[in-house]
Amino acid sequence: MPVHFIAHWHHDDPNDPIRIYEEVGDDRTELRKVEEFRDGTLARADSINDGPTSLTWEPMPDIVEIEDQPDFSVELISAEQFEATWTQASDPVL
Repeated sequence: MPVHFIAHWHHDDPNDPIRIYEEVGDDRTELRKVEEFRDGTLARADSINDGPTSLTWEPMPDIVEIEDQPDFSVELISAEQFEATWTQASDPVL
């Protein structure tokens, strides 16, 4: 059963996302991801499409490890919340 969460990235760089919405499989691999930028842009990637954002092919750290990093905080969300954000995000430019 996939896990869905938002990694809030606390930083000042305008070129990096401030929120990363994740759908992670049982094996800790990213299934789908949406990156949200300061200007409200949402960019998405899955195993078929990538562009300005792409999936990480290495297993994701667990939520506790992510939260242990000083620049991140994590919020668990429902599959429905993830899907709503996914639907709003732009397909990558191929």
